[in-house]
Amino acid sequence: MGLRNPFKKQAAVQNVPEPPGREEPEAEQLAFAVPNSNRSLWGGGLVRGLNPERLAHILDTVRQGETPAEYLEIAQELEQRDAHYRSVLSTRKHAVEGLEMFVQGAGDAEADKDIAAAVEEDILGHADLMDLRKNALDALGKGFSVNEIIWDTSGKRWKPKTFLFRDPRWFAYDRDSGDLRLREPLGIGLIPLEEFRFIVHEPNLLAGMQITGGLSFTALLYWLIKNYDVTSWAAFADRFGYPVRLGKYGRKATKEDIATLKRAVAAIGSDVGAVIPDSMVLEIIESTTTGTNALVYRELAEWVDKELSKLVLGQTASAEGTPGALGGQPGQEEVRQDICRADALQFDQTINRDLVIPYVKFNFGEQAVYPKIKTKLVESKNVQMIADAVSKLVPVGLKVRQAEMLTLLNLSAPAEDDEILKQPAAPAGMMGFNAAEHRISLNAGEAAEAADPDPLDPGEEADGFTAISDEIAAVLDKALDKATDFKSFEKELETLAAAWPADKIAELLAVATFKARVKGMEEFDA
Repeated sequence: MGLRNPFKKQAAVQNVPEPPGREEPEAEQLAFAVPNSNRSLWGGGLVRGLNPERLAHILDTVRQGETPAEYLEIAQELEQRDAHYRSVLSTRKHAVEGLEMFVQGAGDAEADKDIAAAVEEDILGHADLMDLRKNALDALGKGFSVNEIIWDTSGKRWKPKTFLFRDPRWFAYDRDSGDLRLREPLGIGLIPLEEFRFIVHEPNLLAGMQITGGLSFTALLYWLIKNYDVTSWAAFADRFGYPVRLGKYGRKATKEDIATLKRAVAAIGSDVGAVIPDSMVLEIIESTTTGTNALVYRELAEWVDKELSKLVLGQTASAEGTPGALGGQPGQEEVRQDICRADALQFDQTINRDLVIPYVKFNFGEQAVYPKIKTKLVESKNVQMIADAVSKLVPVGLKVRQAEMLTLLNLSAPAEDDEILKQPAAPAGMMGFNAAEHRISLNAGEAAEAADPDPLDPGEEADGFTAISDEIAAVLDKALDKATDFKSFEKELETLAAAWPADKIAELLAVATFKARVKGMEEFDA
């Protein structure tokens, strides 16, 4: 059965005729569905009657080394029934699914490059690879996942034809060896998984037994608490959500009068109106504590959701939908970076062990080192913080590669004929309020070095302008650091000069005259 003599093909490496006797893998599936058996396609409904005693019994059975199909079925129903758990678990899966993958060759030799190119074409470029990764990540909830490889042996190279996801209920761990095996359709026996036919993903989320490491093993308890809470909440709303209708009749009321009052009390809930004799009274009493009591149910449900978010995502901010930075904590992402990185690396390990290495062995023979498929891990960066730092440090001499900034901003380098955005040119004769540039000029106490000296340089004598002392320059330096426009510049100057003596005020007037002259030139040129 299955793949026999998988290492006989050496022709691609040795350039010799392919040795005879290589037997092709059988095309039929090994893990197939059998109606009305241990490998049935259908199931469900176990959650409906789940109670604490039954769940405790199932979980204890798992801890004792068994792999009951009931546990795996309830774990699947949990994802189907609880919207919050499904959402956060999908978010964790999508964080890995959205990452780019690439092939890392075994070396720089031509043979190594040829093997890497084949892996990239036949595996990394496979149309079903995304589905394989998605289905493999089902192991996050249940502790393991199995995909069967259907090999295509019709061409020169053996390559995967497709990958078939297999129901986890069809598998169980052998208590003696701890290996995952296929259940016999009829009976209690377990069949060893044939080599090179299955991709078995077993993420190491928790030390110990693999089956207890799945997120569902912990999530089921929280879900049961939430299920009881929401059920009681619904019953509470049904019972106390409507006001109490109270009918009163006098001592002289007849049986017919009382029957009429009962009908009126019953009708007022649906018909919003009723007819009663004038000797009777119908009161509607609304509870003043119902809303407060209902908050207990909501707070418990929200607490459970937060615990599930911490279990799956490692944080609660993104699941709560807090506006702005995630929960006010800029370091939090939708999935914690360490968790996403670990999930991606463990999937890489699985696909290389169960798919890449067998593929290379079939087509190129045994290798000392095999190529690897890897996930491109991109560390999150605070783009705003980096951009602000660069804008402040470049004017004082920091050298930054333009290509790195384009990559950071996810922008491409402009072509020669492209229209390029530019900073608007300042009107002729206007002093640009670039704090960094003016700070350098003023602290140095000398004019900027340029082909055409700036006629408005505050460090030089110019027609109609007053020379500025070093002390005034220091004040301007501080004001320019904080100013964003002329008004803020003026306000900063007033603040800094508030405690000056008269002679300093006189010098400040010279500065004000200078500023007014520049302002006037700006408006005139505009």
